[in-house]
Amino acid sequence: MQRSKVNRFKQKSTHAKPFVLAAVSLSLISPLNLQAETATDLGTVGTQGSGDGGVSAVAPAKAYLQATQPQSVIDRTFFEDAKSPISDYTNIAAIAPGVSGGISANGPGLSEAKNTIRGFKDGEYNITYDDIPFGDTNGPTHHSTAYFPASIIDHVTVERGPGNASNIGQATFGGSVNLYSLVPSNDFGISTFDSIGSWNTRLDGLTINTGTIGELGGSKLIVTGQEMNSDGYLTNSRLGSNNVTFKYEQPIGSKTLLTIFSSNNSNFYYQSDGSKGITEAQAAIYGKNFGLSSDPSKALYYGYGRVEKSTAFDYIRVQSEAGSGWGIDNTSYYVWYGNNTLSADSSVPGDGLGSVINTQGGSKGPATQMPGYIKINSYSIYGDVVRITKQTDAGLFRTGLWFETTDTFRSRYDYNLFGMTPNYKEKNVAGIGSNILYDQGSSWKNYQPFAEFEWAATDNLKVTPGIKVMKWQQSIDAAVLDKAARQHANIENEFNATLPFLTLNYKIDKTSSVYAQYAQGMLVPDISYYYSPSYQKTNITPQTSTNYQVGYVHKSSNITIDADLYYIDFANKLTQDLTSVDPVYYNGGGVIYKGIEGQVAYAVGNGFSLYTNGSINSAKNRDSGFIIANAPETTAALALLYNDRGISSSLVYKYVGKQFADASELLAINPYSTLDYSVGYTFKSPGLGIKSMKLNLGIYNLLNHTDVITASMTSKTGPSAADLYTWQPERSFMATLKLDF
Repeated sequence: MQRSKVNRFKQKSTHAKPFVLAAVSLSLISPLNLQAETATDLGTVGTQGSGDGGVSAVAPAKAYLQATQPQSVIDRTFFEDAKSPISDYTNIAAIAPGVSGGISANGPGLSEAKNTIRGFKDGEYNITYDDIPFGDTNGPTHHSTAYFPASIIDHVTVERGPGNASNIGQATFGGSVNLYSLVPSNDFGISTFDSIGSWNTRLDGLTINTGTIGELGGSKLIVTGQEMNSDGYLTNSRLGSNNVTFKYEQPIGSKTLLTIFSSNNSNFYYQSDGSKGITEAQAAIYGKNFGLSSDPSKALYYGYGRVEKSTAFDYIRVQSEAGSGWGIDNTSYYVWYGNNTLSADSSVPGDGLGSVINTQGGSKGPATQMPGYIKINSYSIYGDVVRITKQTDAGLFRTGLWFETTDTFRSRYDYNLFGMTPNYKEKNVAGIGSNILYDQGSSWKNYQPFAEFEWAATDNLKVTPGIKVMKWQQSIDAAVLDKAARQHANIENEFNATLPFLTLNYKIDKTSSVYAQYAQGMLVPDISYYYSPSYQKTNITPQTSTNYQVGYVHKSSNITIDADLYYIDFANKLTQDLTSVDPVYYNGGGVIYKGIEGQVAYAVGNGFSLYTNGSINSAKNRDSGFIIANAPETTAALALLYNDRGISSSLVYKYVGKQFADASELLAINPYSTLDYSVGYTFKSPGLGIKSMKLNLGIYNLLNHTDVITASMTSKTGPSAADLYTWQPERSFMATLKLDF
């Protein structure tokens, strides 16, 4: 990347990217039937439509008989009733076994949250939308409130494993959380949804389905728009967001389907950018829900901590049958992310005015100013995924290629927030402005060709060997690389891995199957691994995982059961010796993950059903034997559901076991749990042209637990009074009115 490109992104970074569609693509699939839901995937586990009745239709999470790795499919019918209407995907995915997190400290869906899957943190597993991976481009982490509100999610599939060779993503390592868009209806309809709740939270939205338009050859369009505003649970932590999404399907002849999708999101919120929580002593003074202050003389005044984000997620997909068993499915996509953050330097409650340096190399002025900064992060992603299939008498052959290229600009400049003049506080280095913490341009080019053959060995046994090659080219062109590396940097890297896969699924009978998986995964390194004064000495190889898993699935009219055992060897773990004069990252050690998981749903009768899941998980450093940070030892869930005679009700309990905030088992985070209750009633044809009217009341954290959910140890020697915590938000409610016309 040339410096001119970095400057170009610097100019763009404060503006929302206009709607852009990727180039038209062609694709094929068999069979098509002109329905997008039957053309979602060419073998990736978790995308099948359920088509199930009985208990499977109401189970919060379930697996399919065709599974080749542990999975939990969470349908909209569950989270639309049981979760807050402003929840994000992390809160939805948290119901699955082995998954923790998903709790927003500002209230359900009101600030960013993360999931951990079996101890794999965000950035160590993929998140996709309609099978397209997305995430930050400095490292594949995610912002849960930046892209896809619950109103545009049809279902969520949590895959606890790398999948087959045809699974794509930057982190084919610890699994995937796969989100899927709403399917346009065959019938015309308009739906409105309005919710009000705790902390002056308000959600208003509208969905329009055109139905099948015969004059346009059977095309269909769904459009959803929503606006959300809230004061938030944390003090002075107001936020708001808007989303507009459309999905258009156009049959072309009898064997081709064109899909055009666009989702544009914008949001703002007030928070301290650098805060990892507050101490227990500060919580006793200010309250566990302290977020920001209303006092302009304090560094945590809400006017000094505002974030504005805009995103776009667009794709064009064409699917068609080519005849003679051939099919091709190609998706071209474009993703935009823009983040403009204003923040004071201090994140300590009670801190007030401070000193700034008004000239480069000068001395500190009087402590009557407000040191702070502006942080910008913007990126564009262009990609294409092509999948080709050939059905033969012996089985189904799949091959394809995923290609992606990115352009990123990131910067952080120091200012006196009174007057927005530069604060020259960084180390003075010749040729570099000492009000610049970092100023980076970066990009990557990613290539993933894959091939696999789903061999129908017998009528009941499918064996799928496969192979995928990951080629990842990284480029960093920085005017200032980082605080630790205050220098210009031009870095070019290439990381490669050849990943074999082998899965099998054996159907025992019409209701039961077993599966096994051997799979390797790779995690692309992020640019922070070069934040060192001696970054030229950094010589790392990709982190890899080797997965062994076996499982059992049973599905009948009144009960579903699935269970699995897993063993994962995480190798080439990247670490850093901070005591060295050259604290560069290197490959050293690894982690062994192993455990048992299961879930059961049972239809009691008379509209009642029960669901439970649980996991016993171990994630230990191979060298030290210590449990890695933020890896719960156990998880569990229990739900009582009722759906009959227009009444829907759920009581859902989630438990997360003990974990540690550090990698040396010094600071423990005790188990925490949530209990949510929801009840709704649907009125059929109440009049005024309304087909149905549904009223729903949800109460979240019913038992009003305010336990610690995250912790950060500030001393390397052990716990101290300076350790930082965040807590569960208090009990809250949301009431929703949905009208279908």
